[in-house]
Amino acid sequence: MKTRIVPGAEIDIPTADEIVKLIPRPLQVTRIRAAASVLLGATGAGDDEVYKVPAGMELAVRRVVITLTGNVPNDPNTGNVLLNAAGKFVAYMRSGQLIEYGQPAYGAAIQVPGVQTWGDQQGPYLRNGEVFGVVAAGLTANTSLSVYVEGLLYRPSTVSEG
Repeated sequence: MKTRIVPGAEIDIPTADEIVKLIPRPLQVTRIRAAASVLLGATGAGDDEVYKVPAGMELAVRRVVITLTGNVPNDPNTGNVLLNAAGKFVAYMRSGQLIEYGQPAYGAAIQVPGVQTWGDQQGPYLRNGEVFGVVAAGLTANTSLSVYVEGLLYRPSTVSEG
């Protein structure tokens, strides 16, 4: 159909961005692995942001690996810090708010270095620009704490049901 355009008339035409938003997209799931290096001070304390979730997306954290030796493996029974003593902890944060106190484990010990994993409905969830961070206290002084976060990043479906 042809439309005659006359001077002074208005036409409402969608922009390219508006057209793209109308295109249905299926759910997208991407594996994420983010790392941060937390510089610990003289008291073995420090904090840092590890991963910022993009707007419109959700991160389901599935695993956190924490070590004092960076990416170089060494004996986790040598130089380890047990977290079952007063003043020693690792905490997981959501944009500066406490999610939970970490319990990274190696064998039967709750310690750094260690790993903490969650099942499908158990781990922390963050979305829309929220930031996963870590706070540590009472660990080895003047060293670097390496934190690796693994999870699933979801972009929701825009396909309408029905």
